Amino acid sequence: MLRKYIVREIGHWSKGGLLSPGQGERLLADYDARHTGFNLSAVLAVLAAVLFGAAVIALVASNWEIIARPLRVLLIAFLISVSLVVAVISKRRNAQWIMEASLVTGILSYGAGLALISQMYHISGDQTGFMLTWATASLVVALAFSSGLSAIAAGLLGLGLLWAQIDMLGIGPANTGDMRAITITLLVALITAIAALRSRSIVAGHLVVILIICWLVWVGDNLAGIEPKMVLPVLGVAALALGWLPPAGLGGFVERHGWATSYGAFLLLLGLAIMQLNLSNPSLLAEMAMAAVILLASVVLLVMSGAHNALVRRLAYFAFAAETLCVVSETLGSLIGSSGFLFVGGLVLAIIAFAVMKIEKRIRAGGELS
Repeated sequence: MLRKYIVREIGHWSKGGLLSPGQGERLLADYDARHTGFNLSAVLAVLAAVLFGAAVIALVASNWEIIARPLRVLLIAFLISVSLVVAVISKRRNAQWIMEASLVTGILSYGAGLALISQMYHISGDQTGFMLTWATASLVVALAFSSGLSAIAAGLLGLGLLWAQIDMLGIGPANTGDMRAITITLLVALITAIAALRSRSIVAGHLVVILIICWLVWVGDNLAGIEPKMVLPVLGVAALALGWLPPAGLGGFVERHGWATSYGAFLLLLGLAIMQLNLSNPSLLAEMAMAAVILLASVVLLVMSGAHNALVRRLAYFAFAAETLCVVSETLGSLIGSSGFLFVGGLVLAIIAFAVMKIEKRIRAGGELS
Protein backbone atom coordinates (compact mmCIF):
# COMPACT_ATOMS: atom_id res chain seq x y z
CA MET A 1 0.00 0.00 0.00
CA LEU A 2 2.79 2.43 0.85
CA ARG A 3 4.60 1.62 -2.42
CA LYS A 4 1.38 2.21 -4.34
CA TYR A 5 1.04 5.63 -2.70
CA ILE A 6 4.68 6.50 -3.51
CA VAL A 7 4.22 5.47 -7.16
CA ARG A 8 1.16 7.71 -7.41
CA GLU A 9 2.94 10.67 -5.81
CA ILE A 10 6.03 10.27 -8.00
CA GLY A 11 3.80 10.22 -11.07
CA HIS A 12 2.08 13.41 -9.89
CA TRP A 13 5.43 15.15 -9.26
CA SER A 14 6.76 14.05 -12.65
CA LYS A 15 3.71 15.42 -14.46
CA GLY A 16 4.03 18.70 -12.54
CA GLY A 17 7.65 19.10 -13.59
CA LEU A 18 8.98 18.77 -10.05
CA LEU A 19 11.08 15.77 -11.08
CA SER A 20 13.30 15.57 -14.13
CA PRO A 21 12.83 12.72 -16.66
CA GLY A 22 14.13 9.46 -15.22
CA GLN A 23 14.45 10.83 -11.69
CA GLY A 24 11.15 9.30 -10.58
CA GLU A 25 12.26 5.85 -11.71
CA ARG A 26 15.53 6.23 -9.82
CA LEU A 27 13.68 7.28 -6.64
CA LEU A 28 11.39 4.27 -6.89
CA ALA A 29 14.33 1.93 -7.55
CA ASP A 30 16.10 3.30 -4.48
CA TYR A 31 12.96 2.74 -2.38
CA ASP A 32 12.62 -0.85 -3.64
CA ALA A 33 16.28 -1.52 -2.86
CA ARG A 34 15.93 -0.34 0.74
CA HIS A 35 12.38 -1.52 1.50
CA THR A 36 11.72 -5.08 0.49
CA GLY A 37 8.32 -5.17 2.22
CA PHE A 38 9.52 -8.10 4.34
CA ASN A 39 11.52 -7.69 7.51
CA LEU A 40 12.80 -11.12 8.51
CA SER A 41 14.14 -9.98 11.89
CA ALA A 42 10.81 -8.35 12.73
CA VAL A 43 8.84 -11.46 11.78
CA LEU A 44 11.18 -13.70 13.77
CA ALA A 45 10.93 -11.41 16.79
CA VAL A 46 7.13 -11.49 16.77
CA LEU A 47 7.01 -15.26 16.17
CA ALA A 48 9.46 -15.74 19.03
CA ALA A 49 7.24 -13.62 21.27
CA VAL A 50 4.15 -15.63 20.34
CA LEU A 51 5.95 -18.94 20.92
CA PHE A 52 7.40 -17.69 24.20
CA GLY A 53 3.98 -16.56 25.39
CA ALA A 54 2.45 -19.89 24.40
CA ALA A 55 5.27 -21.77 26.12
CA VAL A 56 4.76 -19.80 29.32
CA ILE A 57 1.03 -20.49 29.22
CA ALA A 58 1.63 -24.22 28.65
CA LEU A 59 4.26 -24.36 31.42
CA VAL A 60 2.07 -22.60 33.95
CA ALA A 61 -1.00 -24.63 33.00
CA SER A 62 0.81 -27.98 33.23
CA ASN A 63 2.29 -27.19 36.66
CA TRP A 64 -0.66 -25.19 37.97
CA GLU A 65 -1.65 -27.56 40.76
CA ILE A 66 1.78 -27.69 42.41
CA ILE A 67 2.17 -23.89 42.58
CA ALA A 68 0.74 -22.10 45.63
CA ARG A 69 -2.07 -19.66 44.90
CA PRO A 70 -0.27 -16.45 45.95
CA LEU A 71 2.76 -17.53 43.93
CA ARG A 72 0.54 -18.12 40.90
CA VAL A 73 -0.79 -14.57 41.03
CA LEU A 74 2.72 -13.14 41.53
CA LEU A 75 4.06 -15.21 38.62
CA ILE A 76 1.42 -13.90 36.22
CA ALA A 77 1.87 -10.33 37.44
CA PHE A 78 5.65 -10.71 37.03
CA LEU A 79 5.32 -11.88 33.43
CA ILE A 80 3.04 -8.98 32.53
CA SER A 81 5.24 -6.44 34.34
CA VAL A 82 8.44 -7.65 32.71
CA SER A 83 6.83 -7.44 29.28
CA LEU A 84 5.72 -3.85 29.88
CA VAL A 85 9.11 -2.80 31.30
CA VAL A 86 10.94 -4.27 28.30
CA ALA A 87 8.48 -2.52 26.01
CA VAL A 88 9.06 0.85 27.70
CA ILE A 89 12.85 0.49 27.52
CA SER A 90 12.67 -0.63 23.87
CA LYS A 91 10.45 2.31 22.93
CA ARG A 92 12.90 4.78 24.49
CA ARG A 93 15.73 3.19 22.50
CA ASN A 94 13.68 3.14 19.26
CA ALA A 95 13.80 -0.67 19.14
CA GLN A 96 10.32 -0.84 17.62
CA TRP A 97 10.04 -4.56 16.97
CA ILE A 98 11.41 -5.57 20.35
CA MET A 99 8.73 -3.32 21.87
CA GLU A 100 6.05 -4.92 19.70
CA ALA A 101 7.22 -8.43 20.56
CA SER A 102 7.25 -7.62 24.28
CA LEU A 103 3.73 -6.22 24.12
CA VAL A 104 2.49 -9.35 22.32
CA THR A 105 3.98 -11.46 25.12
CA GLY A 106 2.32 -9.23 27.71
CA ILE A 107 -1.09 -9.41 26.02
CA LEU A 108 -0.89 -13.21 25.78
CA SER A 109 0.19 -13.44 29.43
CA TYR A 110 -2.66 -11.16 30.48
CA GLY A 111 -5.24 -13.30 28.70
CA ALA A 112 -3.80 -16.47 30.18
CA GLY A 113 -3.76 -14.84 33.60
CA LEU A 114 -7.43 -13.89 33.33
CA ALA A 115 -8.41 -17.45 32.44
CA LEU A 116 -6.22 -19.16 35.03
CA ILE A 117 -7.07 -16.85 37.94
CA SER A 118 -10.79 -17.08 37.16
CA GLN A 119 -10.48 -20.84 37.25
CA MET A 120 -8.37 -20.81 40.41
CA TYR A 121 -10.72 -18.60 42.45
CA HIS A 122 -13.91 -19.87 40.76
CA ILE A 123 -14.83 -16.38 39.58
CA SER A 124 -18.14 -16.52 37.75
CA GLY A 125 -18.39 -14.94 34.34
CA ASP A 126 -19.04 -15.63 30.70
CA GLN A 127 -17.01 -15.63 27.52
CA THR A 128 -18.17 -12.15 26.55
CA GLY A 129 -16.86 -10.64 29.78
CA PHE A 130 -13.55 -12.42 29.32
CA MET A 131 -13.15 -11.22 25.73
CA LEU A 132 -14.18 -7.67 26.62
CA THR A 133 -11.66 -7.46 29.47
CA TRP A 134 -8.88 -8.88 27.30
CA ALA A 135 -9.73 -6.57 24.38
CA THR A 136 -9.82 -3.55 26.72
CA ALA A 137 -6.32 -4.35 28.00
CA SER A 138 -5.05 -4.67 24.43
CA LEU A 139 -6.60 -1.31 23.53
CA VAL A 140 -4.99 0.39 26.53
CA VAL A 141 -1.58 -0.99 25.51
CA ALA A 142 -2.12 -0.12 21.84
CA LEU A 143 -3.05 3.49 22.62
CA ALA A 144 -0.33 3.95 25.25
CA PHE A 145 2.50 2.64 23.06
CA SER A 146 1.09 3.43 19.58
CA SER A 147 1.62 -0.27 18.93
CA GLY A 148 0.50 -1.70 15.61
CA LEU A 149 0.58 -5.33 16.75
CA SER A 150 -1.41 -4.48 19.88
CA ALA A 151 -3.98 -2.74 17.69
CA ILE A 152 -4.12 -5.88 15.53
CA ALA A 153 -4.56 -7.99 18.67
CA ALA A 154 -7.38 -5.68 19.77
CA GLY A 155 -9.05 -6.09 16.38
CA LEU A 156 -8.84 -9.89 16.61
CA LEU A 157 -10.15 -9.83 20.18
CA GLY A 158 -12.94 -7.51 19.05
CA LEU A 159 -13.95 -10.15 16.51
CA GLY A 160 -13.76 -12.72 19.31
CA LEU A 161 -16.02 -10.52 21.44
CA LEU A 162 -18.54 -10.25 18.60
CA TRP A 163 -18.49 -14.02 18.14
CA ALA A 164 -19.07 -14.50 21.88
CA GLN A 165 -21.98 -12.02 21.82
CA ILE A 166 -23.58 -13.84 18.89
CA ASP A 167 -23.05 -17.19 20.62
CA MET A 168 -24.69 -15.88 23.79
CA LEU A 169 -27.54 -13.77 22.34
CA GLY A 170 -28.14 -15.74 19.17
CA ILE A 171 -28.81 -14.44 15.71
CA GLY A 172 -32.06 -14.21 13.82
CA PRO A 173 -35.16 -12.00 13.51
CA ALA A 174 -36.86 -13.58 16.53
CA ASN A 175 -34.20 -12.15 18.82
CA THR A 176 -34.44 -8.38 19.32
CA GLY A 177 -30.87 -8.30 20.56
CA ASP A 178 -29.25 -6.79 23.63
CA MET A 179 -28.65 -3.07 23.00
CA ARG A 180 -25.96 -2.97 25.68
CA ALA A 181 -24.00 -5.74 24.00
CA ILE A 182 -24.48 -4.15 20.58
CA THR A 183 -23.27 -0.77 21.87
CA ILE A 184 -20.24 -2.22 23.68
CA THR A 185 -19.10 -4.14 20.60
CA LEU A 186 -19.41 -1.03 18.43
CA LEU A 187 -17.48 0.99 21.02
CA VAL A 188 -14.66 -1.57 20.97
CA ALA A 189 -14.57 -1.30 17.17
CA LEU A 190 -14.40 2.52 17.25
CA ILE A 191 -11.64 2.60 19.88
CA THR A 192 -9.73 -0.01 17.87
CA ALA A 193 -10.05 2.30 14.87
CA ILE A 194 -8.42 5.08 16.91
CA ALA A 195 -5.62 2.69 17.91
CA ALA A 196 -5.15 1.69 14.26
CA LEU A 197 -4.91 5.33 13.18
CA ARG A 198 -2.54 6.18 16.02
CA SER A 199 -0.22 3.28 15.17
CA ARG A 200 -0.74 3.65 11.40
CA SER A 201 -1.41 -0.07 11.14
CA ILE A 202 -3.06 -0.98 7.83
CA VAL A 203 -3.81 -4.52 9.02
CA ALA A 204 -5.54 -3.21 12.15
CA GLY A 205 -7.54 -0.85 9.96
CA HIS A 206 -8.69 -3.76 7.80
CA LEU A 207 -9.69 -5.69 10.94
CA VAL A 208 -11.74 -2.71 12.14
CA VAL A 209 -13.62 -2.54 8.84
CA ILE A 210 -14.22 -6.31 8.92
CA LEU A 211 -15.41 -6.05 12.55
CA ILE A 212 -17.85 -3.26 11.68
CA ILE A 213 -19.14 -5.20 8.64
CA CYS A 214 -19.75 -8.28 10.81
CA TRP A 215 -21.37 -6.07 13.48
CA LEU A 216 -23.73 -4.60 10.87
CA VAL A 217 -24.62 -8.11 9.69
CA TRP A 218 -25.41 -9.13 13.28
CA VAL A 219 -27.46 -6.02 14.03
CA GLY A 220 -29.28 -6.16 10.70
CA ASP A 221 -30.26 -9.79 11.21
CA ASN A 222 -31.28 -9.33 14.85
CA LEU A 223 -33.16 -6.06 14.57
CA ALA A 224 -34.44 -6.07 11.00
CA GLY A 225 -34.51 -9.75 10.09
CA ILE A 226 -32.16 -9.21 7.12
CA GLU A 227 -30.80 -12.53 5.89
CA PRO A 228 -27.01 -12.07 5.60
CA LYS A 229 -26.59 -15.11 3.35
CA MET A 230 -28.84 -13.42 0.78
CA VAL A 231 -27.65 -9.82 1.13
CA LEU A 232 -23.87 -10.20 1.53
CA PRO A 233 -23.11 -11.93 -1.80
CA VAL A 234 -25.18 -9.30 -3.65
CA LEU A 235 -23.37 -6.45 -1.87
CA GLY A 236 -20.05 -8.18 -2.51
CA VAL A 237 -20.65 -8.50 -6.23
CA ALA A 238 -21.80 -4.86 -6.40
CA ALA A 239 -18.65 -3.68 -4.57
CA LEU A 240 -16.47 -5.84 -6.82
CA ALA A 241 -18.10 -4.36 -9.92
CA LEU A 242 -17.44 -0.88 -8.51
CA GLY A 243 -13.82 -1.78 -7.81
CA TRP A 244 -13.20 -3.45 -11.16
CA LEU A 245 -14.89 -0.75 -13.25
CA PRO A 246 -15.00 2.44 -11.14
CA PRO A 247 -17.12 5.25 -12.64
CA ALA A 248 -15.11 8.20 -13.89
CA GLY A 249 -17.25 10.61 -11.92
CA LEU A 250 -16.04 9.28 -8.57
CA GLY A 251 -12.53 10.63 -9.21
CA GLY A 252 -9.86 9.29 -6.91
CA PHE A 253 -12.32 8.10 -4.24
CA VAL A 254 -12.69 4.66 -5.82
CA GLU A 255 -9.53 3.29 -7.41
CA ARG A 256 -9.48 0.27 -9.67
CA HIS A 257 -8.62 -2.82 -7.62
CA GLY A 258 -8.62 -0.66 -4.46
CA TRP A 259 -10.61 -0.74 -1.23
CA ALA A 260 -13.95 -1.47 -2.95
CA THR A 261 -12.48 -4.61 -4.48
CA SER A 262 -10.97 -5.70 -1.14
CA TYR A 263 -14.17 -5.44 0.86
CA GLY A 264 -16.28 -6.67 -2.04
CA ALA A 265 -14.22 -9.87 -2.00
CA PHE A 266 -14.67 -10.15 1.77
CA LEU A 267 -18.44 -9.62 1.59
CA LEU A 268 -18.82 -12.16 -1.21
CA LEU A 269 -16.75 -14.86 0.51
CA LEU A 270 -18.38 -14.19 3.90
CA GLY A 271 -21.85 -14.45 2.38
CA LEU A 272 -20.99 -17.71 0.62
CA ALA A 273 -19.47 -19.10 3.84
CA ILE A 274 -22.63 -18.24 5.82
CA MET A 275 -24.71 -19.85 3.06
CA GLN A 276 -22.59 -23.00 3.30
CA LEU A 277 -22.82 -23.14 7.10
CA ASN A 278 -26.60 -22.68 7.02
CA LEU A 279 -27.23 -25.65 4.75
CA SER A 280 -29.78 -27.81 6.57
CA ASN A 281 -29.05 -31.55 6.42
CA PRO A 282 -27.20 -31.21 3.13
CA SER A 283 -26.37 -34.13 0.90
CA LEU A 284 -22.77 -34.74 -0.13
CA LEU A 285 -23.65 -33.46 -3.61
CA ALA A 286 -25.02 -30.18 -2.19
CA GLU A 287 -21.94 -29.68 -0.02
CA MET A 288 -19.60 -30.35 -2.93
CA ALA A 289 -21.58 -27.96 -5.15
CA MET A 290 -21.35 -25.18 -2.54
CA ALA A 291 -17.63 -25.82 -2.08
CA ALA A 292 -17.19 -25.68 -5.87
CA VAL A 293 -18.91 -22.28 -5.95
CA ILE A 294 -16.56 -20.91 -3.28
CA LEU A 295 -13.51 -22.40 -5.00
CA LEU A 296 -14.61 -20.87 -8.29
CA ALA A 297 -15.18 -17.50 -6.61
CA SER A 298 -11.66 -17.65 -5.14
CA VAL A 299 -10.15 -18.38 -8.55
CA VAL A 300 -12.12 -15.54 -10.19
CA LEU A 301 -10.96 -13.11 -7.50
CA LEU A 302 -7.34 -14.17 -8.04
CA VAL A 303 -7.60 -13.82 -11.81
CA MET A 304 -9.36 -10.44 -11.72
CA SER A 305 -7.53 -8.68 -8.88
CA GLY A 306 -4.86 -10.99 -7.49
CA ALA A 307 -2.00 -9.20 -9.19
CA HIS A 308 -3.16 -5.77 -8.03
CA ASN A 309 -4.53 -6.22 -4.52
CA ALA A 310 -2.67 -8.08 -1.76
CA LEU A 311 -5.71 -8.31 0.55
CA VAL A 312 -7.82 -9.93 -2.17
CA ARG A 313 -5.02 -12.45 -2.76
CA ARG A 314 -4.89 -13.37 0.92
CA LEU A 315 -8.67 -13.70 1.19
CA ALA A 316 -8.76 -15.88 -1.92
CA TYR A 317 -5.85 -18.04 -0.69
CA PHE A 318 -7.55 -18.54 2.70
CA ALA A 319 -10.93 -19.39 1.15
CA PHE A 320 -9.36 -21.78 -1.35
CA ALA A 321 -7.32 -23.57 1.34
CA ALA A 322 -10.29 -23.80 3.72
CA GLU A 323 -12.63 -25.19 1.06
CA THR A 324 -10.01 -27.65 -0.18
CA LEU A 325 -9.63 -29.02 3.35
CA CYS A 326 -13.43 -29.13 3.65
CA VAL A 327 -13.69 -31.19 0.45
CA VAL A 328 -10.92 -33.53 1.63
CA SER A 329 -12.66 -33.90 5.00
CA GLU A 330 -16.05 -34.70 3.48
CA THR A 331 -14.78 -37.12 0.86
CA LEU A 332 -11.81 -38.83 2.54
CA GLY A 333 -12.05 -38.00 6.25
CA SER A 334 -14.15 -41.00 7.24
CA LEU A 335 -12.08 -43.38 5.12
CA ILE A 336 -8.54 -42.58 6.25
CA GLY A 337 -9.12 -41.72 9.94
CA SER A 338 -7.98 -38.76 12.02
CA SER A 339 -4.22 -39.19 11.67
CA GLY A 340 -4.53 -39.91 7.96
CA PHE A 341 -6.70 -36.84 7.48
CA LEU A 342 -4.17 -34.66 9.30
CA PHE A 343 -1.42 -36.04 7.08
CA VAL A 344 -3.42 -35.52 3.89
CA GLY A 345 -4.52 -32.08 5.10
CA GLY A 346 -0.93 -31.12 5.76
CA LEU A 347 0.08 -32.38 2.33
CA VAL A 348 -2.73 -30.39 0.69
CA LEU A 349 -1.74 -27.24 2.55
CA ALA A 350 1.90 -27.77 1.55
CA ILE A 351 0.85 -28.04 -2.10
CA ILE A 352 -1.26 -24.89 -1.79
CA ALA A 353 1.63 -23.09 -0.10
CA PHE A 354 3.92 -24.10 -2.96
CA ALA A 355 1.38 -22.86 -5.51
CA VAL A 356 0.99 -19.58 -3.61
CA MET A 357 4.76 -19.14 -3.58
CA LYS A 358 4.89 -19.61 -7.35
CA ILE A 359 2.01 -17.17 -7.89
CA GLU A 360 3.64 -14.53 -5.70
CA LYS A 361 6.95 -15.02 -7.53
CA ARG A 362 5.29 -14.41 -10.88
CA ILE A 363 3.48 -11.35 -9.58
CA ARG A 364 6.74 -9.88 -8.27
CA ALA A 365 8.43 -10.61 -11.57
CA GLY A 366 5.66 -8.71 -13.31
CA GLY A 367 6.15 -5.74 -11.01
CA GLU A 368 2.44 -5.57 -10.20
CA LEU A 369 2.51 -6.00 -6.44
CA SER A 370 0.30 -3.49 -4.66
